[in-house]
Amino acid sequence: MRILRPAILAAVLAVALLSCADSASSQGAIAQGLPSVALSPDFAAPGETISLTVTCRQSTATRSLVTSSAFDPITVVMPGHAAEPVVTSTITINNVRPGRYTVISTCDDSATSSTTLTVLRPGAPHLVPEGGAATGGGSMAGGGHLPMTAAGVVMLIAGIGLVAVTLRRRGARR
Repeated sequence: MRILRPAILAAVLAVALLSCADSASSQGAIAQGLPSVALSPDFAAPGETISLTVTCRQSTATRSLVTSSAFDPITVVMPGHAAEPVVTSTITINNVRPGRYTVISTCDDSATSSTTLTVLRPGAPHLVPEGGAATGGGSMAGGGHLPMTAAGVVMLIAGIGLVAVTLRRRGARR
């Protein structure tokens, strides 16, 4: 009977912590709706054309104004039938000085996002990156791991406690 109490308590705590982790991961799904603007590639020389992808926060967004001092402002119209407000277009780099330029996307739902465009000098080699993409730390990036870590610690402590109780009972029987 004594061994069941810690085991039940550990199981209840583990279930409670895991349910917190589920709600944290569902909040992460909401964060997927953040606005974004992406360039492909994110470097070009004056006169070159690059691809632009814009995402707005809400599916009710109908357009986004994309501005930068490296190219003429462009208004992209969001598809009305899509579940996610994402659109891809192309832009041509103006005859500007080489350097880094901020690209800002402002959706009509007031969501704003930005990225950086690197303008190369005319005739500069376009280096192709080697190796893996620098996309961040993967599972190590961001927060939100506390509930899972806490659940693991609780389960570890519960397991150690059960081993200790079992060994103590065996010693008492001898």
